[in-house]
Order: sequence, then C-alpha cells, then structure tokens
Amino acid sequence: MTEYLYTTFGSEEVLQMVREANPERGLMLTVDDTDPLRYQLLDKTTAKSVFSTPTSYEILSQTGKSKEIRGWMNFTFLTISDQERANFIRRWETFQTHGFDQVDGFMSAFLLQRTDEPQQMAILTTWTLKEFWTIWDDETENPLTPYEAMASRYGLRNSQYSFAAFSKQTLD
Repeated sequence: MTEYLYTTFGSEEVLQMVREANPERGLMLTVDDTDPLRYQLLDKTTAKSVFSTPTSYEILSQTGKSKEIRGWMNFTFLTISDQERANFIRRWETFQTHGFDQVDGFMSAFLLQRTDEPQQMAILTTWTLKEFWTIWDDETENPLTPYEAMASRYGLRNSQYSFAAFSKQTLD
C-alpha cells in the first residue's frame, strides 16, 4: 500500500486546532529551526490528507530504526529532471541500504516525491540531535553531494524542524 507524507503550514494555533480535530491521525506539529513563528503539521499515512491545502509526497523508500518520524528533522529539497530522476532514485536507494549503518544519532530517512510535481524530490532524515546530522553532512560523501555542488541548478535547499510542544506528541 502506498504511503504518503502530507505537510501543511500555518500558525501554531490553527495547526493545533487541526490536530485536535483529527486525534486519530497522530498529526505531528513541528517548528522551523530558523523561524520560531513558522509551524508545519506532518501526517504520515496511507489515507487521504485531512489538510485543506496539503503539500503531498509519496514515500518512495524509507530506512532506519523506526518507520515513524521522530527526533530532529532535516528536509533536503531538490528538483530533478525527468531524464535524471530514475538514476537519482536508484543511487539514493542504494546508498540508504547501508549508507547510514553505524552513523551516530541517525534515526530514519525517507525519499519523497511530490504527487503534483514529480520532478520535486525531498529527502527527510531524522536524528536524535542536530549535531549528529551536521557531522554526517560535513563528513559523508552521499548521493546528494554532487547536487550540493550545483545547488542553484537543482534548486537545492534545506529546511530543519524540531517537534513543537514535544511533551504533547505521542511517541508510541
């Protein structure tokens, strides 16, 4: 069954109301590390989105200690042409098979593809602490490295999030 990651953005108050209206969904409220007023709501599911204006991603592959989204999050967004996409996906999936073995602080990785714009890809990695991602990103050659060298060509950017009101999140 196909699994999706839906995201939506808004004020903490509005997104908290959406969470409370959908308690069965386990919606995750996150806050942008660079802007404490920018909130994001995540929904990892096989069902349709409950958001009125979601950004919808198909989860193409995932790896890690948990299938759940936990910890500190780094999203890497990039635009991959039709001609390059299959090769990019193959290289990332090959890397994620063993590329995170024995990496301190690593929790999970998800390869995402926008459902409305298939050239828009995202890599979501989750970590116990941001510092572990920073070390991994600085010291590891990975399939994103060539794209980072040509960031403007691929529209490559990172967004980093932490859970908001962490004590209110369900970690079951």
